[in-house]
Amino acid sequence: MQTYSRRTLIRTLCVGALLGTAIAPMPTWAEPKFQDPLDLPAQMRNGISTRPMLSVARAGDALVAVGSRGLIMRSADQGKTWTQSAVPVQSDLLAVHFPNPSDGWAVGHDGVILHTSDGGKSWTKQLDGRIASGVFKQYYGAGAADPATQAAASQIERNFKAGPTLPWLDVWFDDADRGFVVGSFGMIAATVDGGKTWEPWLHRIDNEKGLNLNAVRGLGGNLYIVGEHGMVYQLDRANRRFRKTATGYAGSFFGIVGNANSLLAFGLRGVVYRSDDGGSRWEALKMPADATVTSGAVNGDAGNFVLVNSAGQFLIGDRDGRSFKVVHAASPMRYTGLALINHTAAVVTGLDGARTEMLSGTGQ
Repeated sequence: MQTYSRRTLIRTLCVGALLGTAIAPMPTWAEPKFQDPLDLPAQMRNGISTRPMLSVARAGDALVAVGSRGLIMRSADQGKTWTQSAVPVQSDLLAVHFPNPSDGWAVGHDGVILHTSDGGKSWTKQLDGRIASGVFKQYYGAGAADPATQAAASQIERNFKAGPTLPWLDVWFDDADRGFVVGSFGMIAATVDGGKTWEPWLHRIDNEKGLNLNAVRGLGGNLYIVGEHGMVYQLDRANRRFRKTATGYAGSFFGIVGNANSLLAFGLRGVVYRSDDGGSRWEALKMPADATVTSGAVNGDAGNFVLVNSAGQFLIGDRDGRSFKVVHAASPMRYTGLALINHTAAVVTGLDGARTEMLSGTGQ
């Protein structure tokens, strides 16, 4: 029986193509045909609450969590039980947001943007990297030849050179119509019609180096983006442009949270920077833990800050966001997302699924 090595097979195919000679039949153990996760619906699975989950959000009284291979699940009983939703892709999903109880958006790898209009029970695809590649290139190709547009056009060409695989890392909607998505290598897009159409905004942000944009949040009537090199960008709504502010931090911020008193930008190695003037000036805080801070929220009842990190810890702060203490979880894991149920409980996501954790010491 004749056997083939992978190197021999590739060599045979290449030589045959170059010389125009006949090629021996493919062996029966040839690798299966690649199936694009954009073309496959998420598989319905058992034990969904213990599978890797990467973000969670409130949808009115419900909770919706997203994770690997297109998994989206919904809880109507504050995280006690979860039901898997129908999802049209198997791409990994990284973030989810609901501006109201019905309308929500989830984003992730392969440039996927999903929408729900029934509170997360079912989802449809609005955009993916294959579609965006053509739409965004056409948008900048038809634009004026000003320097900002030219730079954005070049960035789009570089970003899609390897294919439509770049992920959207976060999503935020002001209401059911107006929203933003941000992602790797400076990718950013906006919609004003609920996601029916998306406009690239690479020419509308002070991000000349194409740094990663890791998170976007609306806080106190303002809109902020955080990313690499300690950058914070704030939307100038009048001029439709995100203006940058350097915080002095050289690493990456993965999120931003705020209340009426303070803004907190957080990220690698437990770093947290604080601003009390809406983001113009920033100061580094002394934190009680050095694990990467992955998500945060403001306790609506107590008004204080709650952060979680990759070591499975809660960091409970005061209302001013100046002082924090560590609260250990009952079942710690590498936390990726956080949604507060009330002032005493939260649902957290992580590499081991989704769990409800009771908080202590949050009423500072």
